Amino acid sequence: MANKFYILLCFLGFAITTKAQSNTESSNTFYLNVFISANKTIYVEEEKTSFQNVQKQVSEILRNQPFKIDQQIVFRIFGDKDLDMGYIIDVNSEMRKAIRENIKTERYLLETKKLNIDGKNWFQKIDLKAFK
Repeated sequence: MANKFYILLCFLGFAITTKAQSNTESSNTFYLNVFISANKTIYVEEEKTSFQNVQKQVSEILRNQPFKIDQQIVFRIFGDKDLDMGYIIDVNSEMRKAIRENIKTERYLLETKKLNIDGKNWFQKIDLKAFK
């Protein structure tokens, strides 16, 4: 009887630890969002920027964030579906020059004309739940 109780206790301890770690992982993620319109206009978060200033803008945002030691940084790039993938990759490359850490990148192609996305308010028009 004592052995069964010990096994049950170990199992519950393992389950609670696993659940706690999965909650920690999701809260330890910092997302930096970039939008690239069909005419190659770039918005880092809500700031319009040129291709040449992407690295500077990303670096400035990251410098002003209070990061935890094990926090994951994820670049989310939202681009028009008609954009050349090479241009999206070039923008991502510029973003990665801002930080020398292991960065994850997620890319999403949007129908910007259908969603009526064209400017500074782009992030409010995107339903992030639809991308998960």
